[in-house]
Parts: sequence; structure tokens; C-alpha cells
Amino acid sequence: MDNCINLKTIDNNISILFDEEDNSIDVIILSSFFSPKDKIKRINFNYYLNSKSKTILNECSRILKNGGLIFIYGLPGELPIWGDYLTYNIDNCKMIFKYWIALDIDNRGRKNFFAPSHQGILMFLKAKKDSKNQPSFTLNTKDVRIPHKYCSACGQNVKDWGGKKHLMNPKGTCVSDVWNDLPKVKIDNNVIPDVISNRIIDLTTSTKKNNVLQIIQQEKALTKVTNIETYPFDKISSEWDKYNAFQTNEVYEGDSIELLKRIHEVYPDGFFDLAFADPPYNLSKDYNKYDDTLADKEYVDWCNKWLYGMYKTLKPGGSLFVLNLPKWGISHANFLNKYMDCRAWIVWNALSEPRGKMMPAHYALLYYTKPGEKPKFNYSPLNSLLKNKGVLPPDSLEYCLRSKCVKNRKMAGDNKKCELTDIWSDLHRIKHKRDRDSHPCQLPESLMERIILLTTNPGDVVFDPFGGAGTTAVSAYKNNRKFVICDIDEKYVKISRRKIEVMKKNMDLFGVLHLPKKSIKRNKRIASKKEVEVYLQNLARKLQRVPSLEDIKGDRPDIVDKIDILYPDRNTAIKRCKVVLV
Repeated sequence: MDNCINLKTIDNNISILFDEEDNSIDVIILSSFFSPKDKIKRINFNYYLNSKSKTILNECSRILKNGGLIFIYGLPGELPIWGDYLTYNIDNCKMIFKYWIALDIDNRGRKNFFAPSHQGILMFLKAKKDSKNQPSFTLNTKDVRIPHKYCSACGQNVKDWGGKKHLMNPKGTCVSDVWNDLPKVKIDNNVIPDVISNRIIDLTTSTKKNNVLQIIQQEKALTKVTNIETYPFDKISSEWDKYNAFQTNEVYEGDSIELLKRIHEVYPDGFFDLAFADPPYNLSKDYNKYDDTLADKEYVDWCNKWLYGMYKTLKPGGSLFVLNLPKWGISHANFLNKYMDCRAWIVWNALSEPRGKMMPAHYALLYYTKPGEKPKFNYSPLNSLLKNKGVLPPDSLEYCLRSKCVKNRKMAGDNKKCELTDIWSDLHRIKHKRDRDSHPCQLPESLMERIILLTTNPGDVVFDPFGGAGTTAVSAYKNNRKFVICDIDEKYVKISRRKIEVMKKNMDLFGVLHLPKKSIKRNKRIASKKEVEVYLQNLARKLQRVPSLEDIKGDRPDIVDKIDILYPDRNTAIKRCKVVLV
């Protein structure tokens, strides 16, 4: 904090904000008002910001410099309301969403649900209203780093660096948008803990002296909505009119929004026990038939149509999960809050490899239930007498997830567990080609199996409107659930149907629902990046500086040829050795 020439804290005194000059503050840290008890309530968060909260945000956007940052601390169930207002309702400038920082800090125990560890921080960047380019901003991720954690069983780094261990920075790993290294605290008020605000200040005030303003809101922030408009869900003529009934364990081809409308007509009281969606993320991914470059508003409007369709086709008490980037999770949450009960903003912490700056590491996994019946929640907590019911407590986070380590420690009886929280760090994205089909965003079966086992019983029906490579169908079928999935792309429909047929054949032959893994033959390479990078690091240690191209040519000219084959340019390879000079 010594770098701050102006660290000012105000407690709900809006008049002080009015006294600040336009564009005078570099960083604002706002502790939104909330009651900690609201975090563990399972209610419909059908609220909007009250006038005082709107005034605070409008004034913050006025006094924040162009390129300045605002951090808003609060409950995961309420922060989407703040984020939605900042995105769409600020008139004097443009507020751009940058991060949802997930804080693994709440130490309260579980009560018939997940242990509610997750607290959230929204980070927005201020830009000029009509500017087409975002202003630049810097975060001091060079010095603010997280110490490496090592597995208590095998001693290796808990984070599997995928063969890139030689690139580990001795100062620690870089900061991501999941902060799970800080001590847990008792959340008994709405004031951001000092350990969190100190990190924000360290990240934003390293290279220059900044004006930092902390605001602690002490009055009610939200107002309940009384009148909700009915969402238009009109039936139009479609290819699904010929269906007067729908079969389970079926992969349908076509537009899922029109399919959902027809299912609602045929089954007005609901058809599904669980609906899960992993939609395209609007990131220009290479899907076969879907345009993943829609404008933001058009994308959100499209999402609302299938979200509402899933809500309408769920049975009362049914569960809805939607996986997306936090930016879109904010929009999804604000829409679903009108109709369903918010259960949790689950953080799927799934960063697949180390990065050189603060990078988005998690996906938002929103968990809602349809009012009308008691939802199913099949979790056997620590010390429970109901063992093997649904989802069991995961392995302790002190262990790594390397298969060899898991096998060895469990054979030795080293098998500590921890409670399941709303931050899931024990499930990795798919890393190996043998486990992946030709789909840009295929999910691991372990994630789908946890969701299915947690919220359904054998014989229940699971729906996925974006079936893709069939992970939802396979996971449901393996666990004695029925499924209905849909995809607009004939290619993915064929992949999913082929997987189910293979599982049926395996059942007929061996009595086990199993999907065999395909073997991948790797072509032998003339060189590897690891070989090049380890060589460059050893040369850097010897020279006590970053080697030049002439140094490399004079020592081992063959390395230059390998660099040209493996890297887009020579400098990309050479800079990989800098880590050993830290």
C-alpha cells in the first residue's frame, strides 16, 4: 500500500463521491452490502439495484479514470445484478467486464448442501463511451505470485504442468482469477477482508503511484421485483410438429429451441429431471455449423430462448445447469433469477496450463432448480452414514491428480477427503487426444457424472440441447439415467449415436456399459520443445544472461534449425529461458 498516494475509505457517504473530480481515481474497491446469512438461503434472487446502489455505480464510473479499474466484492448470487447494471446502464462511459475473481475463502461449514466457500469479485475496466478500442491497463502479475504447492503424497507440484516443469518460475505460479491460496476467514459482514484488498492494491499499484478509493456500502443494496413480464415462448411452425411423443435415450438432430417448444406442448407439466447446457461461448470457435461470432446482444437473446425452453420443460424440482464464461454467466443468472431458484454459482477451476499473466482459469457453472417440488441433492458428506449415495467427498486438495500418485497413495492407505464446496478444482479439462473427439470444447465425463449423480436418481431423464460429442448422453447412460440430447450438426449427431451403439455392444458382450478408449499413434518428431528450452536454460545459466542468436549458433547450430521448425519465431523460443534468471 505504500505506493498509493491516496488510499481513501468511505462508509456509504455518497456525498464524498460527488466531491471527487471527474477521472481522478485509478482504482475503486467497492464492498457491496449483503447479509452473510443470504448466502446459504435457497431463494429466488428476483431483485434489482436500488437507487442508492445505482448512484454509487454512476458516481464511481464518473470519477474513475479512463483505463481505471473497479472491483466489486459480494455474494455470488447477487454480483450478477451489479455486473448487469455496469454493462448496460452507465451513460457517461463504457464499463467493460474483465474478470470474475472467485475467492475460495469462506470457512463456514456446510448445511445440507455444498460448503459455501465461494465469494466473488467483479472487475470492470472504464473506457470512453464511443471508443472502439479498449484502454490499456496493467496488473503486477510479475511480482504478485502464488507459492508453488507440492503434493503431500508424491512431493511433486500439485499443479500438473504437462511436461513443462522446466518453465516453473521460482517465485511461484501466476495469479489467475481463482484465488485459492489465501487463508479462509469467517464471513460475518460485507467488508472485503484485508488480505483480499491488499492483493488488489498490490496488483494495481506496482509501477506507479495510484489513487485508490475503497467504498464500504452500509445500507441495503437491492430491491425486490414485484412484476415480472412473461417471456415470449410462442410456438411457430417447425420440423418438430410431427412428434406427438419423444423417445428417451435418443439423439435428435435439429434446432434445440424449436425442439424445446414442441416438448413443452407435448408435456406441459415437464419432461426432464435435469437439463444441462454447454453452449458455444461466442469466441469464434471452429464449430462445424454454428456461427460463434454473434454480437453480444444477439448472443444473449439467443441464449435466453433456450434457457427459457429448458426451464419450461423441466419437471417441478428439476435441476438446470449451464456452463459458460463468467461474462455470459452474469447474463444467464440475471435471466434465470426471474423464474428459478438460484442454488449456486459453482466455480469450475479448470486452467489447463500455466500462463504468463492473470488469465481466466474458471468457467461459471450455474445451478438452478425449478420451484414446485423439493429438488434432489445426492451428496454423502464426510462422516455420513449414507455411504455410496450419489456424490462422495472428493480427495483432499493437498494431493495432485496424477494417476500414478493416486494409485500408489490409495494402495498405501493415504486417502484423505474434504467436503465438496462450490469451487471445483479436482476435475480437469480433457488433455489427451485419445479422450477427445473432433469437437472444439468437449467436456470431461467426470464433470458430467458429478452433475448427474448429484441431482438425479436412476431412471431420471437428462437433457442437453447442445449434445456435441455426446458426453452428456454417455455419462447418463453409464449411470442408469435416460437421456435426450440434440445438436444442429449432423456430424456431432453421428458421433454421439456411434458412441451409444458402441456402449450397447460392449454391454451385450461383457455386461458392462463402457466406452473403450481409442489408441493414438504419435508420429516421431525430430525435436521437442522441452529439449530446446532446457538447452536454452542451461546456456542462460552458463552465460548469466539471455543468450543471443549468435551465442546459440556458436555453441549448437542444430538448435537453431529445431527452433525454426517448432516455433513461430526465434525470439519466442529464446525468451523461454528467462525463468532461470529470476
